[in-house]
Amino acid sequence: MNQYDFQKTLKKYLAGQQTQEEEDFILEHLKNNPLNETPVFEDEKAVIGKRIKKKLVANTIAEPIVVRLRPYLAAAASVLVVIGFWFFFTNKNTPETTAALDFLPDDSVIEIKNTSGKSQNVPLEDGSIVILQKNSSISYPEHFGKKNRLVYLHGEAFFQIKRNPAKPFIVSTGTLVTKVLGTSFTVKSYDESASVEVQVKTGRVSVYEGTAKNVVNRNGVILTPNQRIVFDKKSKKIELSIIENPMLVVPVSETEHGFTFSEVPVKNVFSALEKSYGIDIVLENDSTDSCLFTGDLNGLTLFQQLDLICQSANITYERRGTALFVQGAGCDI
Repeated sequence: MNQYDFQKTLKKYLAGQQTQEEEDFILEHLKNNPLNETPVFEDEKAVIGKRIKKKLVANTIAEPIVVRLRPYLAAAASVLVVIGFWFFFTNKNTPETTAALDFLPDDSVIEIKNTSGKSQNVPLEDGSIVILQKNSSISYPEHFGKKNRLVYLHGEAFFQIKRNPAKPFIVSTGTLVTKVLGTSFTVKSYDESASVEVQVKTGRVSVYEGTAKNVVNRNGVILTPNQRIVFDKKSKKIELSIIENPMLVVPVSETEHGFTFSEVPVKNVFSALEKSYGIDIVLENDSTDSCLFTGDLNGLTLFQQLDLICQSANITYERRGTALFVQGAGCDI
């Protein structure tokens, strides 16, 4: 179809006089050619966006619809205007995610794509901050709904959420839903990846399967600081573990000995680490009862600290899920 025919067909579509075949053509064309790259004027963009959004909202879809961009956002280097209508037309029979759209019919839904080589800060209207990683995108309504604050993520982002018990914050990746009241966490969900990962820095996070048909018995977990889950998209299995570099959740100054120890029972040292990192450390036997530890653990990572303690006490530890288990002969040998 040449440019003249395209404009003629587009005019019929904007007037609502198109055939189904012509509508399918327009939608397919816009799918493959973002609005900012097609010969469509700003007023026509608004009409197209409103028509598609109205149709999609009426059918309660499970993916973001991006219809219009505020002028002040248009200047951002990595903000693109696109329309997500193809999800409805190609996925009408797929299970609906548990995080349904919650916004007013007259509201716009915007999408921000980070096409730069560095992370990008995205402030939200509720005071929350999203740090969007490169090659990632986030979609959300111009105004959050009455029941929740719902966003859609493709890729990776760190969320610093403003607490609001009356309106949970929900991150949907399609396959996995992360729900919080106010906390900080990372979600990693690239379309080409076989898994979705969620890591918690502060607070508590509820993570559950977004496409589950059985809403009474969801596949999900509660995560606390320094914990993470990896969700396999194919098998639907959730694997819990400790993050690779746990961070302090309680200041060192608030522990009994700080991180400098002098002839302190090893079990007390482990208790201090438990409190500081919020990670369970289980002593599987009494082999450490007679062990004392002297040393300065400041400036070391958690696992470096554990290695040093275990070497001094003739014991070992291993990670199992979200806990650490200590065993060994101890100091009596």
